Amino acid sequence: MQIDDLITQVQDHVTAAAALGDERTRQVAETLATAITPAVRLAIMGALSAAADEITSALLDTPGAPIVSLHLDGGDVRVDVRTTEPPPAVTAADDGDTSARISLRLSESLKADVEDAARRDGVSVNTWLIRSATSALTAAAARARGGWADARPNTLNAHRVTGWING
Repeated sequence: MQIDDLITQVQDHVTAAAALGDERTRQVAETLATAITPAVRLAIMGALSAAADEITSALLDTPGAPIVSLHLDGGDVRVDVRTTEPPPAVTAADDGDTSARISLRLSESLKADVEDAARRDGVSVNTWLIRSATSALTAAAARARGGWADARPNTLNAHRVTGWING
């Protein structure tokens, strides 16, 4: 993506807005249109970086999903999409494969949320809890090994691009 084209559009809009004024207003607008170039470039990169962060955070909920990042290459923004290794397949026991019992106390609202989630997945509450626990333990083990789950999707701006742009 060429940033210079976007900056030119902003400059053209500033100049066009000043066209209704007198000669001095038009001169000031042309000077400002040139002076705002670094700020506009930084704002565009900030917006694109925030979008990449949001996309990556949304994708991290899906094991094996790609990570999106951006970098500036001269006047071009380059998008980098890297795939992550999917975690080992999560296997969960069926309701009939139980060999241990556990008593679990939940708030009424959490219990209702669990029941709704199990219903949406078309499984029993027990199966849903087993799958959830297995998935959480698999992710924790992957984090401990430095694997895919180490990206910490709940950490704000974990993939944020920062720095200066000269131009």
